[in-house]
Amino acid sequence: MTTLAYSLIDKVRSFINNLFKHFRTTDIKPETKPEVSVAGEPRKPRKYNKEKRQDFSDLLDHLEHTFDSVKLPTMHESWLNKDSVIGLKKLGVHVPNPWVLDWKGDNRVVDITKPIPAMMCISHASEETINTANTFYTKMCFAIKMKKLPWHVEYHTGTPFQFGMAFDVEGKMFWVHMYLTVNRTSGQINFCNELKVRTHVIPARSSHSRKANGKATIFHTRAWGASTYFEDNTRTIDEGKTIAQNLFVGMHEWWSERDNRWNVVVKKNGDRVTFGVNNDQTPYYFKDRDKSIRTPSGQAKKIVHYVKEHDRKYGEKTTTIKEHIRGLQEFDWAGYQCKVISPKLQSKTSAQFTVPTEDSEDIKENNIVYMSRVGKLLADFEEKQAA
Repeated sequence: MTTLAYSLIDKVRSFINNLFKHFRTTDIKPETKPEVSVAGEPRKPRKYNKEKRQDFSDLLDHLEHTFDSVKLPTMHESWLNKDSVIGLKKLGVHVPNPWVLDWKGDNRVVDITKPIPAMMCISHASEETINTANTFYTKMCFAIKMKKLPWHVEYHTGTPFQFGMAFDVEGKMFWVHMYLTVNRTSGQINFCNELKVRTHVIPARSSHSRKANGKATIFHTRAWGASTYFEDNTRTIDEGKTIAQNLFVGMHEWWSERDNRWNVVVKKNGDRVTFGVNNDQTPYYFKDRDKSIRTPSGQAKKIVHYVKEHDRKYGEKTTTIKEHIRGLQEFDWAGYQCKVISPKLQSKTSAQFTVPTEDSEDIKENNIVYMSRVGKLLADFEEKQAA
């Protein structure tokens, strides 16, 4: 069971206060009249792009920005247990390109017609999310489906999840989370209160009391309250819940559509990152760039790239060549193992795996498949399906 080290609560809260720094541009405000442009026409509402769009060449040139976060050790004070962290890393962090996230207030619901995956993990790491002296940028967003809520979490009907984020602090990854449920009928998200310990200090008012109890009497009580995850000096708890609701729905929408995307799987020293590309974006993503590799025989071969539809002449006959992807789809690049997987060649991804985890001390050891093992099995399954 994941527990909070109360002696570190002040340090943890300082981290939480910075948790949503990267989302400050999406401040939640009362409804106002639409902004009017110089021409007098209302401006169209903007979609929030998590990262600027990059192509395959850009990705290969900046792989270290994502891997620098993935390879960081887990901070001892993290709220998520170590085996779950390993499981998420084995599954492989996924990087949308780009992740366009619509903010729709506090009325977001999960599309229950789509599968509800057992594990999801999306990376935010990029050149623009490098920590500064004043800001810790979130690096990952994750969710782990559960069979039931822990004893210290308030009960809600629906499918339970651990949902949270991770960010790097002084060379280590700090993982925080809270609990929510998804209604199986409506898709509504409920955030669960947690049983929290409160410390009370009553100063001694008389010499007799000081002699009997010291300078103060200290006692503890328990009460239900919003998760520490939502404690933020710059936002209310309701605003924090609205942000988390939008993030969870956005992540689910992206993850549940993974079967229809191109995936670029990149591995190095046991770490794995997958870059997802929508099928309709492949012309831009794999646009023709001069990137080639040398085979063991010394021959130069071009890596995967997009070829536009064009005409080719064979003598007096002209043939139309349809648009297609060509080039090496599996290769090494600067020490990274790269594999490009087409949705036409891959039948299923881990988005279809919906079996929840269970946190119990009553399960016999020989019946346990740990999260760390599940993550690796799902990743291996995807590669096998693509072979």
